[in-house]
Amino acid sequence: MNNIKYLEHISAVPGREMILARIGYKKDKTVLDERNTKMIDEGIRTGELLCNVRGAYGRFGIVDRSESHIKLMNGVIFKSENLSKLLSMSSEVVLMASTAGKDVVERISREINSGNAAFGVILDSVASQTADAGLNWLSNFLNKILSREGRKLTKHRYSPGFGDLPLSYQRVIFELLGLGKLDMELTDSFMLMPEKSVIAIAGVEEA
Repeated sequence: MNNIKYLEHISAVPGREMILARIGYKKDKTVLDERNTKMIDEGIRTGELLCNVRGAYGRFGIVDRSESHIKLMNGVIFKSENLSKLLSMSSEVVLMASTAGKDVVERISREINSGNAAFGVILDSVASQTADAGLNWLSNFLNKILSREGRKLTKHRYSPGFGDLPLSYQRVIFELLGLGKLDMELTDSFMLMPEKSVIAIAGVEEA
């Protein structure tokens, strides 16, 4: 427990429906002509090729809790009623992170700056959904490991910046996981770089 694991090549591919939904496509309502259909198809293919999904995770025991906080065995305290409620049946937390890499982010910027905003938006959607798919992949991977222990992850994940958990906790998790090893950075305003990167917290409970 508490050993950080890094995964350099995660086979995370988001569903086409999720990518389309993010750019505003509504099934049975949005009508696409041949030109736009081809552009979307090309954007999805290009985005998938540019994304290099990498991830990390670590397991940390919970040593104290209340309705408003949880304390990990390394002394880190998360102050959040919502997170404490999610982890009410958990003996450990799993901190995890996924990044789609810098190549796709750089391409998005080039497309937008060159006046091809529509294509850039498609790439942006692919990259965002791919980073989230990386967390899904990690969750499935961890559940396979935990099933051998008679345990499982909580059904839901929680991330800094949502609900009552301040975004500043991104720094805590970034440092605990050593995300610099995945070529990730954190800005002074606690934003992850490359931009298409995500952090999440899940609990470990009895199956």
